[in-house]
Amino acid sequence: MNIMNVWPLVLAAVTDALNLDWSELSYKRSFFVIKAAAFIAVVFFMTIVVRWWLNRRSSSHYLMGLVVDKYHEPGIVFKFIHSFTWCLVFLSLCFLGIALADPVVFITDTTELTESREVVYIKDVSASNGFRLQNSNVSRGEVAREILEKLIVKRKNKRDRAAYIVFGTQSEIWSGFTMSFESLMFSVSVSPMALAPSAALTTWPGMFIMKKGQFTDSETGGKTNLHLGLESAIYLFDRKGSPKIVEVLKQNPNAKMRSVVIITDGAADVNPEPQFRELRKRRIIPYLIFIDSDRTIEKQLYGENSIQIQLTNQLLMMVRRYGGQYFLAKDRQSVDRISEMLDKFQSIKQAKKTNLKEKEVYFIPLAIAFLFAVAAMAMRAISFLLWRIV
Repeated sequence: MNIMNVWPLVLAAVTDALNLDWSELSYKRSFFVIKAAAFIAVVFFMTIVVRWWLNRRSSSHYLMGLVVDKYHEPGIVFKFIHSFTWCLVFLSLCFLGIALADPVVFITDTTELTESREVVYIKDVSASNGFRLQNSNVSRGEVAREILEKLIVKRKNKRDRAAYIVFGTQSEIWSGFTMSFESLMFSVSVSPMALAPSAALTTWPGMFIMKKGQFTDSETGGKTNLHLGLESAIYLFDRKGSPKIVEVLKQNPNAKMRSVVIITDGAADVNPEPQFRELRKRRIIPYLIFIDSDRTIEKQLYGENSIQIQLTNQLLMMVRRYGGQYFLAKDRQSVDRISEMLDKFQSIKQAKKTNLKEKEVYFIPLAIAFLFAVAAMAMRAISFLLWRIV
């Protein structure tokens, strides 16, 4: 083997030595360390004895040095090189003994396991979303979209599988499950904020404030059929849901990995309780964000004690009854608070998996022993140049 081919291996070993945590060093054959130390001690003792005996019997070699007019005595340079050579030999043997002891370093490998969850965002786009938010100059639909966008942005890096559904009189899936933040945000941006009759501005003067182009003309799309939106969400979970999440839910009944986030400004026209029961069977948690919960416009239109007002309270209680939470957005200042609270509710505890690995490092002391041995041979070769036979 060409000695030049050894150098890359030696350099790699030295690099590893600088990067390892040597506090975790252990030896598989620690008895070799003791035996190696004893062997080295015996070798050096025998060397000293043999050299002393040889020096007594012969002096036919003279050593050149830097001591003036004393050519028969070792010089300063020779003494230094001679001593340094033996030090290198000693160190080489020490590291060789360490290599024979089979050293290992224990490496703790910690992996964070971030489980993705499935979220379906369901947004109400009925005609009432064009109504003015109380004490403001913005529509309910604008606030609803702002809340939805902030919820999605907050969970941008949490590996959710998210889908998006809008509902009015009918329900429509605008985005199936995706892990692409950009794709989901695009679907939200191009979906309607409200479905309302073309004459909405004149039908509800002072109440409906969305301008032409902000809402989508629809003579039949103004109802609040939440039950249809929930049915679409159940369809997505059943047909397009992650098999891995289904398996985890089977193994862990307490896991909370699926949810629906409902954003609406009105009570459902049809009782959605059957759909909430189906959600609970599938361990899907409902979260409801209710826009403009004071219902001032509805009270003006339908009366203080109308069925529309009563159904609102029933919807809120229904969400709680089936294991969810509701949030009331009374003004634009509620947006940040609601998005932050809901993000915490949907957070998944990140598990950490720790593996303890053994890394063989015998090659490191072996490489160092090789370096010291080469240096010792080089020093010995230099010392030969200082001998003169007379």
